[in-house]
Amino acid sequence: MSDPQPPRSARRADPVSPPRDKRNLFERLVEFLSPGPDSRAELMKTLADAEQRELIEPESRAMVEGVLRMAEKSAGDVMVAAPRMDMLDIEARYDELLDAVISTAHSRFPVYDPS
Repeated sequence: MSDPQPPRSARRADPVSPPRDKRNLFERLVEFLSPGPDSRAELMKTLADAEQRELIEPESRAMVEGVLRMAEKSAGDVMVAAPRMDMLDIEARYDELLDAVISTAHSRFPVYDPS
């Protein structure tokens, strides 16, 4: 008479077998019929489609797309050298600050304290 097999949780996984797919049949069928995006461009289109179908908010789509675009850039692409920065003096008069903001047309400024 052979020994009864231990319960599944007590069995050791075969180290040579591939990991078991934990998706159910329906999830695997959906993936087969409608596979996910294969490229960054396809992912962007999928995000736009999801927004159009009101599955995600426009702000969420813009944020995710921004993250994907940022991943393609180097630090040099997004940074400005200190000598080329338009900075605002914290002690400057309001009209000077307003002129600087309008003339440079930036949306954000580093502010410094000269003292």
